[in-house]
Amino acid sequence: MAAAALNLLIYLFWISLLFFSGSLQLCIEEERKALLSVRSGFPDVDRRLSPWTDDDCCSWEGVGCNNVTGHVIELDLSSTIYHLQFGTVFNRSEVHPSLFHLKHLEYLDISRNNLSGHQISSEIGSLTQLQHLDLSHCHFGGEIPHQLGNLSHLRHLSLFHNRISGKIPASFVHLRNLHLLNLSSNSIIGEIPENIGNLRNIERLLLSDNQIEGVIPKSIGNLSKMSSLDLSLNRIVGGLPETIGNLTALQNLDLSYNDIDGKIPDSIGNLIQLEFLYIHVNNISGSIPDALGSLCNLSTIDLSYNSITGGLTEFFEELSRCRTNKLFFLGMQSNQLSGPFPSEFERLQRLTYLYLGYNQLSGSVSTSLGKLSALMTLSLCSNYLVGDITEAHFANLTNLYYMDISDNNLSVKVSQDWLPPFQAVGIRMGSCNLGPRFPPWVRNQTILNELDISNNGISDAFPDWFWSLCTSYLELDVSHNHMRGMLPRSLECFKNVNSFDLSYNSFEGFIPRMHASQLHLDLSHNSFSGPIPKSMFVEVDDVSYMFLSNNKLNGSIPSSICTQRELQIVNLANNDLSGTLPDCWGNASKLVIIDISTNKLSGRITKTFGLLAGLQSLHMNNNSLSGTIPSTLQHCNQLVVIDLSWNKLSGAIPSWFGRKLSTLRVLSLRSNNFAGAIPPQLSLIPSLQVLNLAHNNLFGSLPPSFGMFSSMMTSQNKESTPLYDDSFYYKESVSITAKDSELLYTTLLSVVTSIDLSNNNLSGDIPREITNLHGLRFLNLSMNHFLGNIPYEIGLMGQLESLDLSENQLSGKIPSSVSNLNFLGTLNLSYNNLIGKIPTGTQLQTFTNLSYIGNPKLCGEPLQTKCSDDNPTIDSRGANEEEDMHEDDEHGGIWYFIGFAPGFVFGFWGFMGAVMITRSTRIKYILIIDRICYWFMCR
Repeated sequence: MAAAALNLLIYLFWISLLFFSGSLQLCIEEERKALLSVRSGFPDVDRRLSPWTDDDCCSWEGVGCNNVTGHVIELDLSSTIYHLQFGTVFNRSEVHPSLFHLKHLEYLDISRNNLSGHQISSEIGSLTQLQHLDLSHCHFGGEIPHQLGNLSHLRHLSLFHNRISGKIPASFVHLRNLHLLNLSSNSIIGEIPENIGNLRNIERLLLSDNQIEGVIPKSIGNLSKMSSLDLSLNRIVGGLPETIGNLTALQNLDLSYNDIDGKIPDSIGNLIQLEFLYIHVNNISGSIPDALGSLCNLSTIDLSYNSITGGLTEFFEELSRCRTNKLFFLGMQSNQLSGPFPSEFERLQRLTYLYLGYNQLSGSVSTSLGKLSALMTLSLCSNYLVGDITEAHFANLTNLYYMDISDNNLSVKVSQDWLPPFQAVGIRMGSCNLGPRFPPWVRNQTILNELDISNNGISDAFPDWFWSLCTSYLELDVSHNHMRGMLPRSLECFKNVNSFDLSYNSFEGFIPRMHASQLHLDLSHNSFSGPIPKSMFVEVDDVSYMFLSNNKLNGSIPSSICTQRELQIVNLANNDLSGTLPDCWGNASKLVIIDISTNKLSGRITKTFGLLAGLQSLHMNNNSLSGTIPSTLQHCNQLVVIDLSWNKLSGAIPSWFGRKLSTLRVLSLRSNNFAGAIPPQLSLIPSLQVLNLAHNNLFGSLPPSFGMFSSMMTSQNKESTPLYDDSFYYKESVSITAKDSELLYTTLLSVVTSIDLSNNNLSGDIPREITNLHGLRFLNLSMNHFLGNIPYEIGLMGQLESLDLSENQLSGKIPSSVSNLNFLGTLNLSYNNLIGKIPTGTQLQTFTNLSYIGNPKLCGEPLQTKCSDDNPTIDSRGANEEEDMHEDDEHGGIWYFIGFAPGFVFGFWGFMGAVMITRSTRIKYILIIDRICYWFMCR
C-alpha cells in the first residue's frame, strides 16, 4: 500500500506540474538569444510573424517548446512569399550558425525564403532530434550534405524546388523512419540507389523534375507502405520492374516524361488501391494489360505519347465490369493503338476527359458515346474512323466543353435545325464532310472560342450572324474549303483574335481590322486585294505568324510591320507589292522567316536585316532589288536558307558567306549581275547542300576546294527532316534547274544536293576534286568556258541524277566510268569538243543524240556516226594519254619502270659493245668526238 501511495503522489506531482506549466517561465535564455539571431537572417518572415519582444520565447509566434524541459522543439520561419516570381527581387536570407545550437529541435521549416547562393550546411546533421525538415523553395545550391543521413528520427524531409545538384547521398539509407522524401524540382543526377528499398516506412517518394538517370531498381518493390511515387520529368530508362506490383498501398504513380521502354508489367493489376496512373511521354510498347482495366479505384489513366500497340476492346470490357467505376480521365493519345473503336461506354458514367486521338483506331463510333453525360472533353482526331456522326452521338453530352473529331473519314450528318445540347468552347471538325453549307448549328454556340471546320467542302460565304457572335476570344480555321465573299471591314467585336486561318479559299476584298494578341494570321491563297493595312500593325499586339502570300495585295510593305516585337514568320510572297523595303527590321528581333519573293520590290537590301540575329530563312527572290549584299547580313549567323535569285543585285559574292554563315544549307543567287571570281571560302560551309550561282557574270576558275563540301560528300538521309524548327508552320521551297526543267523542291528539300554554276564566264579545267562529292544529285556547269578533259573519276559520283556540261570547250574522250552513274536521268554533253566512241552502259542507252550533238568527233550510239574501229587515232591517243594512264591498274607505274629498265640496259650496252669490241670502230668513234669538241672550241 505504501508503494502504491508513493506512485500516486508522483503521478499527481507530474500532473500538477503539467497543469501549471502554462504559467511558468520555460524559455531557456541561451536558446532565446539563438532564436533572435536566427530570425534576423530571415527578413521576409516579418511579413508573416509578429515581433518577438517579450522574454518568453516559448510564446513567440512560430516557436514551440517542450512543456516539461523548456527546450525549443519547433521553429517555423517559413515565408508566405514565393521568391523570384515575375522578375521581383526579394530580400536575401541567411542561415545564422545559432540555428545549430537548438539541439532539441524536432520541427524546422524555413521554406520559401530566398537563400540563393547558399548551400545546405553540413551542420544540419547535428540536429539529431529532427523529425520534420522543410527547406523547400529556398533556392539552395550545391549538393545534398551526406550528414542528413544522421537524422535517424526524420519522418518528413522536403528539399523541393531548389537548385541542388549531385547525387542522392548513400547515407539516406539510414533514414529508416522517413515517411516523406521530396527532392523534386532540383538538378539531382545519377541513379536511384539500389538500397532505396531499405526505407521501408516511406509513404511518399517524390523525385520528379530532376536529371536522374538509369533504371528503376527492383528494390522499389520493398516499399510496401508507399502511397505516392513520383519519378516524372527525369531521364529514367529501361523497363518497369515486375516488383512494382508489390506496392499494394500505392495510390499515385507518376512516371511521365522519361525514356522508359518495354511493356507495362501484368503485376500492375496488383495495385488495387491505385487512383492516379501517369506514364505518358515515354517509350512504352506492347499492349495494355487487361488487368489494368480491373483496377476499379482508378480515376486517372494517362498513357499518352508512347508506342503502345494492340486494341482496346478487352481493356474496355474489363472497365465495364467494375461495380462502381471511378474513371474520370482516360488519356491514350498519340500511340499506335489499332483495332475497332470501343463500344462499352455505358458504365463509365464518371468519365469526364477522353483522349484517344492520334492512333490507328478503325471502324465506326458507337452511339453509346452519347450516354457519357459527364463528358467535357472528347478527342478522337487523326484515326481511321469511318461512318456517320449523328445527333444520337451527342444526345446526352450536355457538359461537353471541347471536342476534336477531325482528320478521320467521318461525316457529320445532323439536321439543319439541330440544336446541340451543349455549349462548347472548342469544336474541331476538320475533314468531316460538313459542306456545302456553312453549318447553321454553330449559331447556337454562344461561348465558342475555337472553331475548326477546315477541308469540309464548304462553298458558302460566312453568314452575317457569325460575325455577331462576338466572343472574347477567337481561334478560327476554315482553310482548304471553297468559301467565297468578302469579310467585314472590322472584327473588333472579337476582343482577342488569336488564330485566324482562312487560307486556300476564294475570299476577296480588303483585309479587316482586328484586335489580336499572339496572332497566327493566315490569309494566304485567296484573292484579297488592296494594300496591307497599316492599322494591322498599330492596333494588333504581338503578331507571331503572318501569312498573306498568294493574293492580289498591292502597295508597299508598311514600316509599321517592324513594331511587331513578337513576329516570327512573315510571308508576303506572290503578290503585287512594290516600293522599297522598310529600314527598321531590327525592332522585330524575333523574326525567323522572311519571304517577300515574287513581288515588284525595288531598291537596296537594307542594312537593318543584319540585326535579325535569329533569322533562319530569307527569301527575296523574283523582285527587282539592286545594289550589293549588305555586309551586316553576316551577323545573321543562324541563316539556313538564302534565296536572292532573279533580282538585279551586283558586286562580288561576299567571301564572308563561308566564314560567318556556317549553318547555311541553301544559297541561291542565280540570275543577278554578280561579277568577279567565286570565293573559295564558300567551301568552308560544312552544311551547304544547294548552291546556285547560275546566270551571273562570274569568271575565273572553279575552286578545287569545292570538292570539300562535306554535306555533299555523302548521301543525305532519305528521311525528310525539317531544315529548321519553324518548318512546321512554313513550307520551305527552292527551285532547282535540273532534268531539263525547273523543279520546285519542298518536302524533300532536306535531301537535295545541287550545284548550278551555269551561264557564267568560268574557265580552266574542271577540277578532279569535284568528284569527291559522292552525294551530289545535280551538277550543272553548262554555258561556261571550261577546258580540258571530263575528270575520269566522275563515275564515283554515284548519286548523280542530272549532269549538264554542255556548251563549254571540253575535249578528249567521254570517260567510260560515266556508265557507273546508275541514277542518271539527264545527261547533256552537247556542244563541246569531245572525241571518240560514246561509252555504253544500261543507263547510257536511255539518252538520245541530243545529249551529244555539237561534238563532231564523237561516234557510236545513239549518234548516226559510226566508229571506224575500237582503236583510238594518233590524235585521240595523244589527247587521251592522261585518261589511258588512269585506265591502267594501280600498279601501272611499276610495270612501266620494269619494262624501261631492261630496254635501257640492252640499248646502252648494245651500243657500247658495237663501238668498243673492234679496234677500228673504237678509233673512228673517238676521232669523231674529238672533232666535234674542236669545232665547238673554235667557235
